[in-house]
Amino acid sequence: MSFRIATLLLAFVAAATDGAPSLGDEALPPAIQNAVAQLAPQRPGVIDLYALIVAGDGEGDVFRREADAVRQVLDERLGAKGRSLALVNHRSAPRPEATLKSIELVLNAVAQRMDVAEDILFLHLTSHGAANHVLVLKHPAGELYGVSPQYLRTLLDRSGVRHRVLVISGCYTGGFIPQLATVDTMILTAANSVRQSYGCGNDSEITEYSRALYLKALQRTRSLREAAGIAVQLVHENERASKTEHSYPQVRSGLAIEERLRLFERQFRGY
Repeated sequence: MSFRIATLLLAFVAAATDGAPSLGDEALPPAIQNAVAQLAPQRPGVIDLYALIVAGDGEGDVFRREADAVRQVLDERLGAKGRSLALVNHRSAPRPEATLKSIELVLNAVAQRMDVAEDILFLHLTSHGAANHVLVLKHPAGELYGVSPQYLRTLLDRSGVRHRVLVISGCYTGGFIPQLATVDTMILTAANSVRQSYGCGNDSEITEYSRALYLKALQRTRSLREAAGIAVQLVHENERASKTEHSYPQVRSGLAIEERLRLFERQFRGY
């Protein structure tokens, strides 16, 4: 690990109160190694979508269920089948899959498989979010560092991936936007930087924002740009109807990724 990343980690990622948190194992779990090896190669002249779904908190079931649902929608609606994989923490597994190290390793591996100048990386992160804008990574096997905006930006930049769509489903996740925003990046968050989001209880099938985006908006359109707007509207309507404090989902999109997504969406005409 470079000195820069280590410094960012110490400066920005929340530490546990007892003991030293972990970055995760230096090698990917065998099942993830196999999934990475089986990723379909990029197709010259075609804008392929490569998707990584990360479910951070493994103490309950909602984030694992969300990861399954999101991957299925991306495979079926946005052509990611064969080019998607998930890192899922769950208490039933002996070791965590989703750690800072595994995210780094998978991002680098995906970047080597895709054409970073042509294809799009779709990264979905779902977990509990903290007011200090760190997304929780948790597993019973041991304490883990969470994902901070600065650390994630460093991993993405080091991977070399240019075209990025980032969906961050958790409380206070609007706080990720300032560090992650680029002309080549679309960022969708479940809340603004000071509000909570909803649906992360263990009895939920999927978080409320992800329900709006994947199970409703992306069933109406294959345009991520349109789906982002629909999801915000649906969340506002649901929160108003239930008299819940608004979470204010955020959308930030650069000009270059907007044009890349237009070209990507043209590939679905006639479906």
